[in-house]
Amino acid sequence: MPAVLLDAGVPPALAEALRETGHDTLAASGNPVLESLSDTNLLAEASRHGRVFIIFSVVDFVALTRDLAHTSHSHGGVTLVHGRTFRRTDIGGLAQSVDVPLRPRCLL
Repeated sequence: MPAVLLDAGVPPALAEALRETGHDTLAASGNPVLESLSDTNLLAEASRHGRVFIIFSVVDFVALTRDLAHTSHSHGGVTLVHGRTFRRTDIGGLAQSVDVPLRPRCLL
């Protein structure tokens, strides 16, 4: 399963929930070094380590992915969890919505 880096705006409880399902997950929130980084630098950090970057901010997501599309840098992926779909307090729902697409799929 891919490793994950959660943006500072993502609840740190989600990191623990994802770890419980077997994901190698880091949360920027609560980590002074990661919290000090911009979204662009967090994405770069995630990319350096092959992690999927998960973000809640639609505005930041659009800017990051637009910039990423114009570079030749490899990355682990960027996932947007839209606030209208899941409340930040619904950690179980968030964990499930993030866990399922990260799992390997068996194609018949």
